[in-house]
Amino acid sequence: RISAEFLQKIWRIDEDTAKRTIKTTTQLNRQDINSKLSRNFGTNDRMLRYRRIKSHFFTDTFFVPGKATSHRGFRCMQIFVSDKGYVFVVPMKSESEFPKALKMFAKEVGVPEVVVADSHKCHKSKEVKAFCHKIGTTLRILEGSTQWANRAEVYVGLFKEAVRKDMLEKDAPLIFWDYCAGRRALITNMTAKDLFQLQGTTPHTATVDEEGDISNICQFGWYEQVYFKETVSAVPYPVEVLGHCLGPAKNEGIEMTPWMLKKNGEIMPRRSLHCLTPEEMSQNIEIARRKDFDAMIKAK
Repeated sequence: RISAEFLQKIWRIDEDTAKRTIKTTTQLNRQDINSKLSRNFGTNDRMLRYRRIKSHFFTDTFFVPGKATSHRGFRCMQIFVSDKGYVFVVPMKSESEFPKALKMFAKEVGVPEVVVADSHKCHKSKEVKAFCHKIGTTLRILEGSTQWANRAEVYVGLFKEAVRKDMLEKDAPLIFWDYCAGRRALITNMTAKDLFQLQGTTPHTATVDEEGDISNICQFGWYEQVYFKETVSAVPYPVEVLGHCLGPAKNEGIEMTPWMLKKNGEIMPRRSLHCLTPEEMSQNIEIARRKDFDAMIKAK
């Protein structure tokens, strides 16, 4: 790490300011500037590209029965939980995809001081250890049969119960559990629970130190029936079509775009939609239309 004297010289600041700066900043990528010119700076700058999080994150995998394999083919989900209750989930087709889930977590959330995982072989592979070293975090593997020490174990139970309640309340088909879980994780991170470690804020604010926005998760309920505008509609078919809202569409359209379940079973991102009006909720023809919609979805 550079000295305060060196920083004072190249930044042209006074000595006290240089010392305070050294104390309040990091230098994650350190290189010897007095070495030979050939390949002086290495190509690995991952420790600089990712957001740094002053928190411990725990991770675990939970599975669903074979009959509940999701619409997108996912059979399990990797959950990352901070010591402040921040939750990040990644659906997977098998636990061997953990390295990809870890990289997605680092890219979208950041790099914590420590990642705590159980002793499963997928958590301590060479690829995982190498990636943790490159991004500048500590991988801590728990001893076998000490799952009680993994905070993620507790949150897996709480999270699965929350998803189960969402699915049961709307009688949603099981194959959409991954959409429900993704939406529930966003809600968890934006909920200001009465916990000491949150100090009156949300898990999102307490973990990444920025105010969260709930615009894309506060308009529609899980699996809520809505009318959305179809992008292509041939005459005489209607432009406004009945559908189910499955939560924010990640990396599709604008931030406010939700996933829409269509009558034919396809799931598409659509940003033009509205809730059913009281008249539409009570009209016999609309009630019959909604029942027909749900019957077709369950038949698929």
